[in-house]
Amino acid sequence: MMIGCLILYHKTVTSLTKSLLLRAVFHEEDFEIEILDESTVVLYVWNVERRHVWQAALDFELASVHAGYGFGNYKWEAEERAHAVLVYSQGYQQHSGDICGSLTGLSTKSTIE
Repeated sequence: MMIGCLILYHKTVTSLTKSLLLRAVFHEEDFEIEILDESTVVLYVWNVERRHVWQAALDFELASVHAGYGFGNYKWEAEERAHAVLVYSQGYQQHSGDICGSLTGLSTKSTIE
């Protein structure tokens, strides 16, 4: 069973708002939403076509909400891949550093110039 993961980050759009938007987009899917902090939300969705997750990521990016996506057989695997795709802004690094730290071992050192 494939699991998709979508991570959303925006400094001023609340996690509640991002959560409500994700619920509206994926209302027909089997999903789980995890709020990491005021700025970051993680969505896990089961048995969804990849194109639906890619389209949602694109839509959020076009609305200036940073989005990372990934797929895997396990939640941790999908989340790790989503973190690898996510591009962190300079403000995000200053705000919270590595949001997954010990879970993925990934760094948030990349920035958009």
